[in-house]
Amino acid sequence: MRLNSLFHNLFTTRRGFVVLLFISITLGAGYGSFSLQQMNIEARGFVNTTMLGLLADWDESEFLIHASDDLRQQMTSEQLSKINVVFTCLGELLNYHGAKGGLFRSTAYWWHVSPRYKVLASFQGGQFVAVITLIKQQGNWVIGRFEYKYAYFPLQRHPGSLKMV
Repeated sequence: MRLNSLFHNLFTTRRGFVVLLFISITLGAGYGSFSLQQMNIEARGFVNTTMLGLLADWDESEFLIHASDDLRQQMTSEQLSKINVVFTCLGELLNYHGAKGGLFRSTAYWWHVSPRYKVLASFQGGQFVAVITLIKQQGNWVIGRFEYKYAYFPLQRHPGSLKMV
């Protein structure tokens, strides 16, 4: 009888309603936070695995496998050719520094979150930095946006860089 009275008070009184509302909000926020953490872990794992493989042995067809349909349609053969030249000039991968970043809110929709990571890699011939935005496509993470910068190390010493006194 006490349990029945407790449920009756929770569902019929204002105080009971406030308690139920507070419990519901707390549970919802906890679940949402846990879901976002899991999404970040999963997305970061995808970026690290995919980019390490691509940077160690660049292959444009492998890159396109991991790209979204929109990104594949937007990329021209000239853009792919430029990326191929960059990796040819950078040479062998020396160190992959991992993905840094996380989940960011969309500017268009406040409830839409997209993972964005910055990856840094050192090569024999220079440094490479990419900002990668992921999207879910058919239940799998894919690269939705790929922006990159690079810097080549000088192959010869500049004549004025070392002076004898």
